[in-house]
Amino acid sequence: MRSAALIYNPMSGKRRSAGWASDLAEQLTAAGWQVQASATDAPGAATHRARQLAHSGGVDTVFALGGDGTLREVAIGLLGSGVALGPLPGGTTNVLTRSLGLSADPRRALHQLLDGRNATWRVGLCGSTPFLMMASAGYDAEVVHRMDGEAKARWGRLAVGALGLSTWWRYRYPRFEASTAEGEKLPAHFAAVCNIPLYGGSFVLAPDADPTAETLQLVTHASPGRAASLGFALDLALGRHLRRKDVEVRTTLAVTLSGPPEVLLQIDGDACTEQLPVRISVAPETLELLVPN
Repeated sequence: MRSAALIYNPMSGKRRSAGWASDLAEQLTAAGWQVQASATDAPGAATHRARQLAHSGGVDTVFALGGDGTLREVAIGLLGSGVALGPLPGGTTNVLTRSLGLSADPRRALHQLLDGRNATWRVGLCGSTPFLMMASAGYDAEVVHRMDGEAKARWGRLAVGALGLSTWWRYRYPRFEASTAEGEKLPAHFAAVCNIPLYGGSFVLAPDADPTAETLQLVTHASPGRAASLGFALDLALGRHLRRKDVEVRTTLAVTLSGPPEVLLQIDGDACTEQLPVRISVAPETLELLVPN
């Protein structure tokens, strides 16, 4: 009998994860797995629990149910251990599971994973902070830093949208610089260093980003101001942002972001405490990820 753990965030999915966790545990048991479930109760708790499980040698896979932040926390605890992460959608946007082609229903997603396979995933580092999907600086990071966790848990995308509009109106769009490991310097008011193509849900921001490669994809937007920011967002939604003259895309081994201290950072949709200047690169350790066939 295979052994697994299920770590879930009871605050995610408008607090529906606890109910889902019970169903998922039953589903795993019915599929012949021995499973132990545990809820997170504080920031960082999922990383601590996942690391304990990985070091115990008693589990083959750790399934994580929650938003992208919960999945990242579990991944950090498993990084380099060889124990696989089974990602399950339970948050607001679920960018990671969406990028893998998993169902938005965690029970159907689990069925897909149980018929899936392990893949080796490269993980990014923003300074010393690991991320699975992207690190970015500028307007979106400002939104993330201002987001209230309670409001997000209760209202989901409505809370994110309302705060996004408020921030868009007030943000000052400070200029900073993105320098690639290959020696190129790009001016930016927004920059994303991406490990996967998707961003903010189903938007394809960095089409050539590949989490199995030892490179990252840098996307910069150079024009300041509300009108330019809105235009970039609309073009991104329409899939034509790469045609803009103020947008640059580079595939690179690493990126250094430098600029004024008011430029904030976010990773995988959560606030990042790293500050500019910061180097963003690929971690030496890899993650085993359970993915659908």
